[in-house]
Amino acid sequence: MEIERKFLVKTMPERLEQYPCRRIEQVYLSTKPVIRARRMDDAYILTCKGKGLLTREEHELFLDVEEYGELLKRAEGTPIAKNRYLIPYGDHTIELDVFDPPFAPLVVAEVEFFSEEEAAAFTPPDWFGEDVTGDPAYTNAALSRRLQPAPEIKPGRYRHFKGNEYRVLSVARHSETQEPMVVYQALYGEQGVWVRPASMWNEEITRDGTTFRRFTLIEEEA
Repeated sequence: MEIERKFLVKTMPERLEQYPCRRIEQVYLSTKPVIRARRMDDAYILTCKGKGLLTREEHELFLDVEEYGELLKRAEGTPIAKNRYLIPYGDHTIELDVFDPPFAPLVVAEVEFFSEEEAAAFTPPDWFGEDVTGDPAYTNAALSRRLQPAPEIKPGRYRHFKGNEYRVLSVARHSETQEPMVVYQALYGEQGVWVRPASMWNEEITRDGTTFRRFTLIEEEA
């Protein structure tokens, strides 16, 4: 179980170079659920995170370099690279993440706790800025989606692999994560309007040894 608060950084601490630093590079295979492949110095780790922001389950599996390389081929979104400085602060350790481009000059401080009560009682140092623990836009999974180019999905009529038909109205972006989303309308029943991640719209499905698209364009809108 991970219990963690997250803050933007107002001013950088002095003599940052004196603290231990880890080099982190990571990609996401999925953001719902969060499945992350990370290289931290010379260690390779596959992580699955549960729902939540302050508190959530976290499971890790160590990989070898070949396994990590295979997962990189299946990653989605923008890769994240950053330097993580480990700064002692009372009974805690501040993990200060200094992001590389294209996310620079973003700097985020994270602090882990043993309980939610301990997290609530924490008094941050003066150089911390806004508490963004409850803001999903500052999760690394959301950041990886923020600069993801919107795929080309043409307006028109589509058939789902199960047979129902839908009309794509537009491609939009999630207001918090910037993830490309498809806005579409069912062409049956009450004809409700829905949204779905664009990555899911374009994905391929394999059933009984046969691979096909989740949605197939059958009539492009004039």
